Formats: sequence, C-alpha cells, structure tokens
Amino acid sequence: MPNCDFYATKEDHEGLLTWLFAQESCDVYELASDFGQPLKCFRSAAEVLAQFGRSYANGNKWRSVHLQLYVRGAGPAFEPRRVELDPAACGGATFRYNADGWGLVQLYLGTLPEGDTRLEDSHTNHNTLKRAQTWSGTVPELGDVEAWDFGKITSFSSRLNREIRKRGVAKAGSRVVLPGAQKLWDIGVALGPYKPGESTLQRAET
Repeated sequence: MPNCDFYATKEDHEGLLTWLFAQESCDVYELASDFGQPLKCFRSAAEVLAQFGRSYANGNKWRSVHLQLYVRGAGPAFEPRRVELDPAACGGATFRYNADGWGLVQLYLGTLPEGDTRLEDSHTNHNTLKRAQTWSGTVPELGDVEAWDFGKITSFSSRLNREIRKRGVAKAGSRVVLPGAQKLWDIGVALGPYKPGESTLQRAET
C-alpha cells in the first residue's frame, strides 16, 4: 500500500493542510465521530488543527488527529457509516459514525504531547485495487470495490506524498522530517523511536 511516514509539528501540519485544501481535489473527514455525533467534514487547516486542542477523558491532550480523504470523482458519493454501540460500555451512547471506503486515503497527523519528549509520527496510506479486492468479501458493508477509480486515487496520493517529501529537510531512518520536527530534534526531542544522541538525522544538503 502506498504510504509516506513522516515527522511534523502542528506548524508543519498547517502548511501541508493549507496546501491540501487549496488543491480542492478531496474532501477531508475525521476517521470516527464522537459518540452520538455526526461525522465532521473539515473545510480549513484551522478546523483540523483545532482538534489538537481536544482532550481525552483523563485530561491529556490528543496525541494525533486521524483524517480520511475522499478524492473527488474517484468513487461512490461519500456517506458516513453508522456504527451501533453498546450504551453500557459507551457512557449511554448508542451510535457513532465512521469514514469508511475502499478508496479513502488516510492522513494521520501526530504531534508532541504536552509534557512529553517524543514527537508522534504522521503518515499517509491507502488501499491498492489488489488489496481491496482481496479483502472485499470480509467487509461487505464497504460496497463494490470496482466502483472506485484506483488510478485517480493513486495519482492523488502520489501528489500528496511528493508534497510531504518536498517539504522535508531531513530523514530519520526512512521517515521524512519536516522543519518544525527538526527543530524539536535539535533541542533534544525524540522522533518516535529515534533519540538524539543515539540516532543521527540524515540532513538534506543545502
């Protein structure tokens, strides 16, 4: 499955998301809604970044924001999938919505949790036609694989991944490091499993 793993701060994400929304080639949804709420469709970088201000039940801020991108014209009209919940296990909630679809593109954005010394990784990914066909019988609720234009999806995904790599200023292993993430590294913040003093960034030539 085509993917791009990278390290980025909220400031890095802002630049990438601003570019993404300016392309006007996809709709940006949250992966899963809050209990009992409709699925969010984001219209700007600011709306996405505001999600990092949210907190878990224990009071800690969100460590990552999970998005699903629907490439316009590449599949059936998007419809959130309702998921039934057990109210006894979910604080009384009976449903939520997921953004599901064979041809949706994942964009998961990590951040530096408050008080932590390790930046969460970010990544993109999506199904190939072959993988979707292989698994289609196990998830019939996702509909017809053949209804998706995987050529168009792959073209979009490749463009997104090229933009991420273009913004990179270094690599940690095979993962792209964006400018804000490099600045955190320089002051001692780990990038996932890569730790200053134990690992070395491959910095881009200037």
